[in-house]
Amino acid sequence: MLLNSAPLNTVPINATPGQGVEPTPVVAVPAFHWSLRLIVGDEDWTARLVGRPEVDREEGAAGVCSFELCLPPGPVYPLDWKGRPVTLDYLTTLNGEAKESRLFTGRIVDPTWDKTYRSLSCTCTDQLQQRVEALEISEIDALAGGYWSADVFEPVDGRSRWDYAQERMSSRTASLDCDAYGALRVSSWFSKPVADFIFGPGSTVYDSLQVELSDLSEQTNTVEITADYRFSRLRQLNQGYGWAHPGTGGSGGEQGFCTWRLDNTELPDVPMIQAAVSGSGQVQVAGAYYTLPPSGVYCDPPVIWKNDYTELLLGASFVGARRWVQSVTEKYRLTVVADASVAAVGAVVARQSSSVSIENPRSDTWESDSNYSGGDSGHEDLRDEPRRQAILRTLLNQALAQIVGAHRGTLVSWDVPTSWVLGLDLVHTVELGDFDAGAHGKITRLQHRLDLAAGSALTSITVAIMRGGGNASDPLIPPPFTVEPPPPPPEGPGIGGSLGTQLGGRGAVYDPDRDGFSGNYTNHSGVPGDFPRRFQITADEIPAETRDESIPEVAAAYRVAIPNDRLELQ
Repeated sequence: MLLNSAPLNTVPINATPGQGVEPTPVVAVPAFHWSLRLIVGDEDWTARLVGRPEVDREEGAAGVCSFELCLPPGPVYPLDWKGRPVTLDYLTTLNGEAKESRLFTGRIVDPTWDKTYRSLSCTCTDQLQQRVEALEISEIDALAGGYWSADVFEPVDGRSRWDYAQERMSSRTASLDCDAYGALRVSSWFSKPVADFIFGPGSTVYDSLQVELSDLSEQTNTVEITADYRFSRLRQLNQGYGWAHPGTGGSGGEQGFCTWRLDNTELPDVPMIQAAVSGSGQVQVAGAYYTLPPSGVYCDPPVIWKNDYTELLLGASFVGARRWVQSVTEKYRLTVVADASVAAVGAVVARQSSSVSIENPRSDTWESDSNYSGGDSGHEDLRDEPRRQAILRTLLNQALAQIVGAHRGTLVSWDVPTSWVLGLDLVHTVELGDFDAGAHGKITRLQHRLDLAAGSALTSITVAIMRGGGNASDPLIPPPFTVEPPPPPPEGPGIGGSLGTQLGGRGAVYDPDRDGFSGNYTNHSGVPGDFPRRFQITADEIPAETRDESIPEVAAAYRVAIPNDRLELQ
């Protein structure tokens, strides 16, 4: 991402890019003396060094060094050379001033013995992969940075630490490698606005310029991301019910009891209410009851009332609840695009996909848990927001790195005497103004070719030219997750609510499907009551949209601006 047309994390905060940085001009010195210093283990083997030592260091790869030693007569043990530490230094004298520069630090990995010439050829590496493999996870995190998710890759335990580091680096516009002293480091892909070294006219080897243009088919400028995020939604629906005996005349308390007593009937009781709630597939979470009074003297004129069972009801208000688990799959459709590149060359599309399923033990016990205390109508999403953030940020930053990396495929290389570029490294930005060519970019490869017999010491410099364009970049912030609004609070009926009453014994016809109370008059009109004494309720049907899997889609697009490094050819 760019900030004011400069890559993030490449300049100090509150500083102008390039401010206070003075580029070093490469000065052509026609004559100079050079030599090497080779230390193997604790011994100086420079005097035995022959042939053409070479050092090859490339962005994001292990540095390689090769050299040949002419050994004196006597027994040789090639295997004893394997694993020995090696340092190779370049020493030179320019204009009477002695200078030196480290070219390589590593170990011998492949010694080869030639009996005819009594020469030991050694191939060495800086052991980038092995050194990263030896790090702890926390050390890799601190070194590589970036983003990582076990839902995009695989869990870390038991896997290669090098692979883990590469996975983290895949979300960065940077490379992990070693410097000439063997220190692990991460360097940005973006060139600096002000070059570290400037190659003016006459500062390069004649006719050594090579330009390798990028392949359009590999210039990815659009990455489409598909990510499925699955989780469980715990739902609860509370339904209120109310019933009042019509014989109370709509009154409560003693007055309602006295009215009912004048023409009394069978009544339901509290256990019947509880059984009706359970029979409807619900769990009772609340209840208020209008019960017959206990034994005593009531009404006007006063009457003696005998009642040893105080759970018979003249009215009730209660709430039944149901729970279920709904599966939710959010489908993220994210696009990261370099608009200017698409406008220039058309869309070159790559795709990434991943998925995560959040497991939570509460989803297994939600429906069977009889403890509904404190539960209201509504839902609870069993999310894991850190995991969602990790998977989406990893995918978005991988897409950014893929697009930026695809726009630095043009390579410009040239040769220069090694003595002129002491201290040049892969982290540097260089500017070329020679061969009737102009270029500005970051070094991606350095090759030192040192011919001891011919006295030739040349360094090949390869620069990656980044080009894409655009003026706007969007922060790679994952879109918010979907939110279902809470349902309105239930309007539970109070006592005297919607449930009806059927009383037999006076000619009424019984309806077995009618919810509410069914019983009989105590004093029937010549026809004994045959209505069953029961209390029943029916739970409302759960809406399909709250029970079937929910699959909301979340779409977002992110713009990427890519700097344009200079490349001019005559």
